Amino acid sequence: MLLLAVHDDAGTIVGAVIDDGKHPVPVPVPDNGYLLARIELDPEYERLPLDILCSQLRVDAEGNRLVRAEERRAP
Repeated sequence: MLLLAVHDDAGTIVGAVIDDGKHPVPVPVPDNGYLLARIELDPEYERLPLDILCSQLRVDAEGNRLVRAEERRAP
């Protein structure tokens, strides 16, 4: 399965769809300041719902992969 994710420079996913290769999906279009990543999902991530993928992971653009989002601490 392929994740098509729009993300910012920090890797925060702001929009995404999962392409299972069997059905047509809308391709997200990044606005100015955002990028589109096409990431083959690892088996451990294939089972996760899309909202969990987007909220608990981020895009590592250099490695073209998903990584766990770092916990953000209040100032």
